[in-house]
Amino acid sequence: MRPDAVWELAWALLSVVAVYVLASSTRRGVAIGALLVLIPFQFVTTRYASSSDLMAYALAAILLISGGLKVRMLGELGLIVLAYLVSLVLAGRDMLTWQVVTVFQFFSCLVVFLLAYHFAQTAERERSVMNVLLAMNGLVLVYCVLQLSAGPGERFVPFGIEAFAFNSNRDASDPRLVGPFGNPGNTAGYMTLMIILCFAELMKSTGQRRLLTQAFAGLNVIALVATGNRAGFLILLAVFPVLLVVYRRALGLGRVLQYGIGGTAVLAIGLTVAINYTDFGTMLDRLENVAETREGVPTTRSYTWPVALEKIKREPWFGQGPYWMISEDAEAMGIMRGRIDASGRSDTVYDPYPHSLYLYLLRTVGVVGLAAVIWFFVRAWLALYRGLGRHPPDSYGSVILRGGLVAIPAFLVAQITLEFNRTGTIDYAQFIFALAGLLVGVSDRALRADAARRIVPPVTSVHTA
Repeated sequence: MRPDAVWELAWALLSVVAVYVLASSTRRGVAIGALLVLIPFQFVTTRYASSSDLMAYALAAILLISGGLKVRMLGELGLIVLAYLVSLVLAGRDMLTWQVVTVFQFFSCLVVFLLAYHFAQTAERERSVMNVLLAMNGLVLVYCVLQLSAGPGERFVPFGIEAFAFNSNRDASDPRLVGPFGNPGNTAGYMTLMIILCFAELMKSTGQRRLLTQAFAGLNVIALVATGNRAGFLILLAVFPVLLVVYRRALGLGRVLQYGIGGTAVLAIGLTVAINYTDFGTMLDRLENVAETREGVPTTRSYTWPVALEKIKREPWFGQGPYWMISEDAEAMGIMRGRIDASGRSDTVYDPYPHSLYLYLLRTVGVVGLAAVIWFFVRAWLALYRGLGRHPPDSYGSVILRGGLVAIPAFLVAQITLEFNRTGTIDYAQFIFALAGLLVGVSDRALRADAARRIVPPVTSVHTA
């Protein structure tokens, strides 16, 4: 057996044992929290499943058997499941195995949503939700700092053990930080969302926690710049004034100005550090051609978008199947083949990713699948909006929900130029659904509090002679 396979097997067994022990005891919240924190770090990754996939299913099964899993938005999740299964049934049989594997992996994200919701509902304090997100963010930032130290085209190898090797950075021709998610775009999207949540946390944190949150926000900015991802950077620029407006009452006019100046300074410092003190300083150069288009399409998407649109027309309603195979995968699997279309041109099903969630969903699961996925996020946003009215304006829950109301639209806008749910980026997809589950769980905590207040103890009449 290969040495790296031995390590993978050891980690897999350890993970399963740990989940079983924690989930079978009274420490189920610890098990879910640990799973959520470790989502960016897939200990075992294969074409068929990752450690997080299996642990999520196992943990949910244990909770379901014991009757202790709190669920939410089952209708919306059910629509996604139905759309994917119909697309799977209608897809061609030549890649059936990979279609099934894709569905199995993606459905783990829906399970993670339920686990995250359960955690937010059962945690003793709402602050526990942010503790999980900050713990994850701390580990991600350590990972990124070590990865930055390795340099372009290299990867950090802890203790010289190849089994623990980090993802490889983009090479010197395109020096960009890839982060634990293995993709500059997804890592940039993660950093943007965490900057938003760190801003929300600053509304209530004090002392050392406040200093730690400020440090995390600054490091997230540096890591975001190092990814060279223009969409994430531009969305952050657009979101920052929105945050000042959203939290204007909590801040007051004086602190709004203070945060505006301070945030601008942090952004400038992050740019300076990433560009001048790391080998990943391509952000400004990439921003120079951000507005370039070809026939109305961004030049960076001038090939992939038209190809995707042409293929979408063939199977518009349910798509061509959940799995999207690119030519590199086909060559690696020894099944690369081409064909000639009706016009005599070379045609292949192995196209590059479109770098757009909406085109990706239309191509794979069609209009029905796209509508189901978007409806899920719309419903999640509405749940936060309605929950905001049930939380006191100055409460910790209100602070978190306001951040979530900004984060969800920011994510959806970013996905115009990136798809979060490829088979190779399921870890990022799990994070997105985990974040949605945590936020909706916080929103619903107010419903539980209202129900508790409505329970009136029976009154016993006492008669005296």
